Amino acid sequence: MSPLPRPMVALGLVVGILAVSASAILARYAMGDDPGVTTSPAGAAPALAVAFWRTALGALALAPFAIRNARRRRVPLTPQRHRQMAASGLALGLHFGLFQGALALTTVASAVTLATMSPLFVALGGWWFLKEPTGRRTWVGMALTMAGAIVVGVGDATAIDLGLEALTGDVMAFGSALAVTAYLLLGRVARRDTPTTVYASGVYAWAAIALLPVCLLSGTPLVGFDAPTWLAIAAIVVGPQLLGHTVFNALLSTIPATLVSIVVLSEPVGAGLLAWLLLGELPTALFAVGAPLVLLGVALATVRARAPVVADEVVEPDPLTPPTPRADGADDPAGSSEDQRQPRTLLDDADDRPDG
Repeated sequence: MSPLPRPMVALGLVVGILAVSASAILARYAMGDDPGVTTSPAGAAPALAVAFWRTALGALALAPFAIRNARRRRVPLTPQRHRQMAASGLALGLHFGLFQGALALTTVASAVTLATMSPLFVALGGWWFLKEPTGRRTWVGMALTMAGAIVVGVGDATAIDLGLEALTGDVMAFGSALAVTAYLLLGRVARRDTPTTVYASGVYAWAAIALLPVCLLSGTPLVGFDAPTWLAIAAIVVGPQLLGHTVFNALLSTIPATLVSIVVLSEPVGAGLLAWLLLGELPTALFAVGAPLVLLGVALATVRARAPVVADEVVEPDPLTPPTPRADGADDPAGSSEDQRQPRTLLDDADDRPDG
């Protein structure tokens, strides 16, 4: 497949950064002034409802592109692939439920920073489960990240205006990082021969299926919200999911995953600044100590020196959060010369090759 043009890459990076940084802010707007996990003020949406609708609407939004790509490329979705997508979707649903809940209980800066730890856990999971090489940098990065997470948690727990509720939110954000790690590791095999839109639409749907009974059993309302709340939920789908994570995946066909991973680490900074400017929310003093340790640890563990990626190399993508760079380098070769002659857009898939 041909790489994306340079102007489109630059535009995609800018749009992706702005979109993913706005995710937590939009979620806060949707949850109202007194957010809760299963309850909310009149007209606003609880955290679990936001998690359900962002996955359900995300699946519906990508369905037309998924159907088109599946028919055009004749993608063989075997029962095994369906099971793998279902497992990935369940993990993704857990991630969104925990992350949205964290945003209801702790500061935006703390929730986003702790959730950003997932690339580190992906590197460790790849070493433990997939036998991928892991060096000293990963272990040093893990130590720095854990130390930073502890500092952030202590700062939130001891703050007079936050307290134990914020600490619970920090734990949920940490859990969301573990959940998205499971999602990424489960999806690595399935994603190798499944187009991005097909895979993303499927796992979003399974995530919504997993969240629906949780919402119903907990008494979380899924309807009855006012117009601004619905607009905020729709903006989460259009912005962070379609223009953010999906755009990053498309860019992986042109630029190294290392670069995308570095760019994604700017999300806590962008989200924290937006929370300060738009919500008047300042993190604790200890956050200024812990957050750099978390981000430095993640960068140290996951960003490695790599040879330049040439046009016939492709790095394995995922539909939401750009994956940790694999220690063994790029994955699959590009498609045929016929694919190279066809123009590409940001919604085209990073890996075109179907099963042989």
